[in-house]
Amino acid sequence: VQPKLILAMGRFATQLLLQEHPQEAGLPLGKQRDVVYRYQGIPVVVTYHPKVLMRTSADKAKAWADLCLARERFGPGAPRGAESGLRAV
Repeated sequence: VQPKLILAMGRFATQLLLQEHPQEAGLPLGKQRDVVYRYQGIPVVVTYHPKVLMRTSADKAKAWADLCLARERFGPGAPRGAESGLRAV
């Protein structure tokens, strides 16, 4: 199986997937957003864990923006090579 995208939801998943980027792995989750990382060549988009969103409703809009980013760049109908326009690490 070769996924087109990995959506890392929460700090634990993000730290695990960003082991290839040790400087970024230690940053707070809010500072890791809006960047497309790579895990074994697969794009990774970071967002908040659903449990956090249940406690902190202010982060729901940010999580929605993360999902929209993932869908626009990698979902159905996304232009080929669209990920090249992203700031990738």
